[in-house]
Amino acid sequence: MDDLLHHPIFDRLITPADPFARHALLHDMELQLAQAQHGPGLRARVQTFVDRGVPYFAPADSHYREWAARAAQLWDELHRRVSAAAEPSPV
Repeated sequence: MDDLLHHPIFDRLITPADPFARHALLHDMELQLAQAQHGPGLRARVQTFVDRGVPYFAPADSHYREWAARAAQLWDELHRRVSAAAEPSPV
């Protein structure tokens, strides 16, 4: 989890300056999910995460920080799947 604490998505979720960015991230995740090649497991995990919504903003709280780290982890997994879907398949 330590590497996730320095992730740009984690930073985006714990920065108090822009509360809209936290909600926009969930929308961005849904858009990425639509573009990704994924199995039902990834779809279910992302959908459950997005459906939960943004918890009460408390960047010092361990539960909130775990939620932000989970967002960063799912973001990376989605990004890898979207990148894989965009690569041309070998002929």
